Formats: sequence, structure tokens, C-alpha cells
Amino acid sequence: MTRDESIAIVLLGRGGVARSTTGELVELARQLLAQWPGVQVLPAFVDRWQPDLPAALTASADAGAQTIAIVPLMLPDEAALRRWLHKVAMRWLACRGDGGPRLVFADPLSQTVPLPALLALAVRRALVHQPDVPAMVGDEDWQHDPKGWSSVPEHTHHALWCMGPRCAAAGAVALWPALTSTVNDTPALKKCVRPLQTSCQYPCNHGPLMIVYPEGVWYGPLDADGIRHVLTRHVLQRKVDATLRVHGPPQIDQTIVVGD
Repeated sequence: MTRDESIAIVLLGRGGVARSTTGELVELARQLLAQWPGVQVLPAFVDRWQPDLPAALTASADAGAQTIAIVPLMLPDEAALRRWLHKVAMRWLACRGDGGPRLVFADPLSQTVPLPALLALAVRRALVHQPDVPAMVGDEDWQHDPKGWSSVPEHTHHALWCMGPRCAAAGAVALWPALTSTVNDTPALKKCVRPLQTSCQYPCNHGPLMIVYPEGVWYGPLDADGIRHVLTRHVLQRKVDATLRVHGPPQIDQTIVVGD
């Protein structure tokens, strides 16, 4: 392929909760770059990891790309998600104010012509070269591994943090460490709050979004200061922040004491 530094390619996939789950997309971007020298190739993630699509578009444009091709690699394909991603790209262009580079979306992976042939090749290789599942698992005590996964940690509250595509585009992935550090660095919260990631919670225009249970109060949009304020006020002071409350009871039953 010819060298063209004005073109960038964004490989867009689903994220994961650990760095190891995203390494494959990073490696795929590296290999594509080796085949197309001079073209920028960046990985981006729809949810649960960074960089998100707006961040990848900004990095491409700042490096001089005049055309950015976005390649959705998600399987199965979700038409509604792709439509939302088109809007994310439009919102990014509108915020730049300079017209921005040309943006194009490639066909989803499920609609590319070679995919069935590639899948057939993968099956043939597996039948010849891959061991059966019992051999892959080995002799370890797989039914009880690890033992810690059978224990429920102490808690009185769940902080359910939305990591769906829309909240991710609004910065939720970058804010997840702020939520976990707020809990872990505050002894009173660490004793009773379990932060958990969720998929889309649906009132996307209020994201980044968090639901605090058992009271079932929805809060958003949140930043790092908002997370700290909401959890302290809700869990420790037993009060609902009316400004950030999206849905749920406006008051908390004061007869229930945290830790009981």
C-alpha cells in the first residue's frame, strides 16, 4: 500500500475490564500499521476501556490526519450502536469548530466479504492443531478455582457505574478509577460500598451515570468531584443530592443504619 500520512484508521472494538482483554486490538493496530506504513492506525473502544472514539479522533486529527476511517470490529453487529457512534462522531466534529477532517465509517465486520472464509479457515486449523478442552484446562481443581470467588465480600451498598457505549463516550471509562479510589481511600466507604461496572443503563443523556443501591437512586451526569460528593452524602450522611439525582426516591429512610 502507498504511504499517506494524511489518512488515519481507527479500529473500534468492545473493551474489557482488564488490560489483557484489550491487547489483541492494540496488536491488530500494530500489524496493520506494518502493512500500511505512514498511515496512522489507532485502537479505540466503545465501552469499558480507553481511548474512546472521541479521544482517538482527536489524536488522529492532532497528528495531521485529513481523512479518518473508522472500522467497527464488534460482533455481533448492532445497528443502533453504529447509529449512536455516527452521532458521537458528529458531536466530535461540531465541538471542534474548524470543520475537522473527513470521517468515514467502514462496513461492520459481519458484512465484509472474506469473513465466512476466514471463519472456515479458523475452524479447520482448530480441528488439526488445537487440543481438546480437557487437555487445555489440565488437572487443576477447575470446579473450585479460585476459592475466593465463592466468598461474598462485606457490603451494604452497591455503586453501579454505567460503562455502556454512550456513557463511555461521555468519559465514564476515565472516571472509573475515580470511583474505585473514592471508595478505597475512604475507610468508612470501603467497609460498605461495592463499586460494580454495568452495561448500558439507558438514560444515556444523563451520563456518566451511577445507581446507588439498595435505595435505588440514579445520579448523573457525574465527574470525579460529583462521585465523591454523591457517595459521601448518600452512604455516610444518608441524604440524596437533589441536583445530581436523575431518578429514585428523593429521600432516604433514616431508620436504616449503615452497617446493620
